[in-house]
Formats: sequence, structure tokens, C-alpha cells
Amino acid sequence: MDVYEAMKSRKTTFSFSDKPLKEETIIKLLDAARLAPGAGAVHEVEFIVVTEQQKKDELSRICITPRINSAPFIIVVLCDPRKLRNAFAEEGDVFCIENASLAIENIILYATELEIGNAWIATIQQKEVKRLLQIPEDYIVRGIIPLGYPAKDGTVTSPNILPRLQEITHVESFNNKAI
Repeated sequence: MDVYEAMKSRKTTFSFSDKPLKEETIIKLLDAARLAPGAGAVHEVEFIVVTEQQKKDELSRICITPRINSAPFIIVVLCDPRKLRNAFAEEGDVFCIENASLAIENIILYATELEIGNAWIATIQQKEVKRLLQIPEDYIVRGIIPLGYPAKDGTVTSPNILPRLQEITHVESFNNKAI
């Protein structure tokens, strides 16, 4: 499957089967995340891989997303904005979030190619997640990604209510919609 096909076929999975997922696959997904572009070539994105059931249960509760605790692996994506503030001042916080988002997208697209169910959980209560996983206060938790093979009833397709390209594309200036 090529990247465009992965983008078109991506689905959000909230419930996972008991089929095991290999640790080597998670390592490949993390490596795909590491390859994401980043502002200023600063590498401030980090990952926590969660497999302990009690922690997965707590993440599911904190994120108000039932059933993600059925995933064999959950990757928590975080970034350290201090590393980017040195290069970009206050814009560093924004770039930190953007860089982490690019890493998340790489994980999601590669997981889709591998037919591994996934979701991007962005409903994050920072303080509670940081407390649970002992994350330093200065870090930003950008996303939580449950990963595993989907249960038969666990996949929700992405909304197909997308704007038409000609509605959102401008040429040379705003409101010049020539496509």
C-alpha cells in the first residue's frame, strides 16, 4: 500500500482483538515516527510505550476513551518545548506540538499500511497523564496512540464528510478559487 492509499483507507480503532502484536512492529512504528520532519532539525519528540494493563486502564479513563485499554500497546507521544525555545523563542512551543503531530501522523500511516488498528487520542488531561507516567512538568503530551489488531466491532471509519478541494483551495490570493 502506498502512502496515498494509507491516507484514504485509514480508520480510527477504539477496540482491539486479542491477536498479539510483535514488539518488533512497535519498534518499526517508533522508527517511522523518528523519521518525521521537524523544525530546525531539533529532535525534541519522545515516546513512552505502555504495556502494563493497569496503566492502560488508567490512560483509557483519563482520556475518556473506553476500550483503548484493550490495545496491546499504547504509545504516548510527548515533546520538550525547551529544546525548541532555544532556537525559536516562544514559537518553540508551537513547533514542538507540530513536530510531535508529524511523528504521530507517521505512526498512524505506517500502522495503516501494516493493517494495525490505531487512533490518535488528543483528549488529554496533561496533569493526570504526566502524573501517571512520571513525565516532567515542562513536557507537552501531544497524543496517545493505541495500537493493535482491530476487534470486529472496534473500527470507526473516518468521516467522509470532507470539503471538496475547490472549496478549500485558493490560487495566488484568498478567495481566488480557480480549481
